[in-house]
Amino acid sequence: MKKLFQILPLLLLFSWVSLSPFTSVYAEGENDDTEVKEIDISITPTDTLFEVSNMKPGDWAPRTITVKNIGSKDFEYQMQLQNSGDEKLFNELLLEIKAGDDELFQDKLANFKSLPLRKLTTGNEENLEVTIRFPEHLGNEFQALQSSFAFTFTAEGDESEPVQEEIIGQISSLGSPMSPGGSILPDSSTNLINYLLLCGALVVGGIVMVIIIYYRKLRLVQ
Repeated sequence: MKKLFQILPLLLLFSWVSLSPFTSVYAEGENDDTEVKEIDISITPTDTLFEVSNMKPGDWAPRTITVKNIGSKDFEYQMQLQNSGDEKLFNELLLEIKAGDDELFQDKLANFKSLPLRKLTTGNEENLEVTIRFPEHLGNEFQALQSSFAFTFTAEGDESEPVQEEIIGQISSLGSPMSPGGSILPDSSTNLINYLLLCGALVVGGIVMVIIIYYRKLRLVQ
């Protein structure tokens, strides 16, 4: 037993020397996997920003994009838009973009090309409030249409390769393939007023006819 206690420290030393190379290699591998890039951008949500069906005149869809600098250096980023579907509805939809209290864009979706360069320091993030609006004046000719587009974010730093992330959107109006059997879009406000006036005239005419018939029957009885 005494000899065993004398040999035990030597066995422990031998085991430590034998296993240390493997431990070092494993640690180096972990560092390689978690290495932080100089320029790196993260977008949330990661895939789809808009997937909206059954939109009709007057509807709107608000969304929030969180842009993060997860790299080791500050960068400047741009937000650009590309149409990837039919143009008819795309050309009429309205787009609003805000960062806090700052309004960055407000116009037709088709008129948006790019945001000015925005700086984001390492480890920080900012929220972009993005809203798509379906104009109230659009009529039945915009029934069963779809619009597909993509927002591309490009981050650039000094002497570093640009990094890109993409997020997509899809908007469809009532009766589109995304919502089979949807109802017809309402007519414009002018047509709606004319329709209400016509209904009112028919109601008044009906009341007048009832009064006339009532008095005729009253005279016959007398």
